[in-house]
Amino acid sequence: MRLTRSQFVAVSSCLFIACAPAAAARRPRYGGRLRIETSAVVTSLDPAVAQPGSFDLATKRRILGSVFETLVRLDEKGEPQPWLAASWTHDPTRHRWLFAARPDVTLHNGAKWDPPGGVVAVDDRRPIEDILRGLANPQNAIVVRGPDGVLLGTGPFRIAEWRPGQALRLEANDSYWGGRPYLDAVEIRMGRAKRDQSIDLDAGRADVVEVAASEVRRVQQRGGRVVLSAPVEVLALVLDAAPPGLERALLLAVDRAAIYNVLLQRTGVISGALLPNWLTGYSFVFPANMDIARARELAGKQAVTFQYDQQDPMIRSIAERVALNAGEAGVTLRPVAGGPAAVRLVHARLSTAEPGPALVEIAAAFDGQAPRVSSADPAQLYAAESGVIASRRIIPLFHLPAAVQIGANVRGWPSRNAGIDRWPLDEAWVEDRAR
Repeated sequence: MRLTRSQFVAVSSCLFIACAPAAAARRPRYGGRLRIETSAVVTSLDPAVAQPGSFDLATKRRILGSVFETLVRLDEKGEPQPWLAASWTHDPTRHRWLFAARPDVTLHNGAKWDPPGGVVAVDDRRPIEDILRGLANPQNAIVVRGPDGVLLGTGPFRIAEWRPGQALRLEANDSYWGGRPYLDAVEIRMGRAKRDQSIDLDAGRADVVEVAASEVRRVQQRGGRVVLSAPVEVLALVLDAAPPGLERALLLAVDRAAIYNVLLQRTGVISGALLPNWLTGYSFVFPANMDIARARELAGKQAVTFQYDQQDPMIRSIAERVALNAGEAGVTLRPVAGGPAAVRLVHARLSTAEPGPALVEIAAAFDGQAPRVSSADPAQLYAAESGVIASRRIIPLFHLPAAVQIGANVRGWPSRNAGIDRWPLDEAWVEDRAR
């Protein structure tokens, strides 16, 4: 039966009334606080100050993006876009790049951000693409030190309370040039074990918590909302004082596929490279195949010490499987709680999307030494990465995503993050918990 105009209007009105409550429940709401828990321990909020520990550094940069902003920001495709800089051009001598400051930007104390002449000069002879990616790095954020020594930024949130290594409270910047964020405040608790974080989320004491890669599938099967980044974590074996021949034997002995399918629940990527493929495009060329027969020939019978984080359930289960595989090849890996060891299972996280600095960062996380990488050219980067793996005796195993579980009351958090994980505090909002 065809509806008459009056019938159509009546039905449409009923549908609108029926859907209105649901639509209103999803409309962004101003106010409220977002409670985040993390296992990281951040000791300084100055972007330029080094933060020991790759996970702590990555979390620090997750936070600082909403407090201190950069001249340029990378979009979801990893391409540089204007941010605090509205545009850029060469100076007349073509020796410097001049970045025109965005107008009407204020600092957290209400003062105008006003670089001399409205321009930030960058003296750099590198290709502009490399310069822009460098300026997008959080460590190059714009920070102004106030008369009282307080660090001032231009971001959507300002620092309201700071207890180094323990807790941080951010409050909304009402004068933010991009528009006030929805949230009134963000509270971040640090140094929380993932198990405790999960308990707090279930008990309603937290809204956003971290999830180990090995637990992602289980949380999703229970109906939990999990947001994954691109693979930004690297899991690898590092041979510090192992006998000759053991490196190749372990490379061929580890059953990456079984660990990936069973322990990691198919989360992440099997890889023989240090840097993930989304960052370089060539990680697939590094070997990651198992050949237990050849491993036995290379290894012989030997026993070496093996160190890993025995307090981390995911790392412990993977280490036990690696030891089992090594045993099948004739190598006994003896766990040690501390001190030097011949073999270490190391878990590190990237905090930059610049391939060259990322390689420097991840190599330093594994053995404390930073290689020299002068170019992001794929051929030179591949040569540098190959050299690091060979000279440092590193056996990459997996690239894993950073994962967080989002509470049922949180809205505006993207379902998946591209590239380096960033907490979208300027986009998130919370529904009334009384609903």
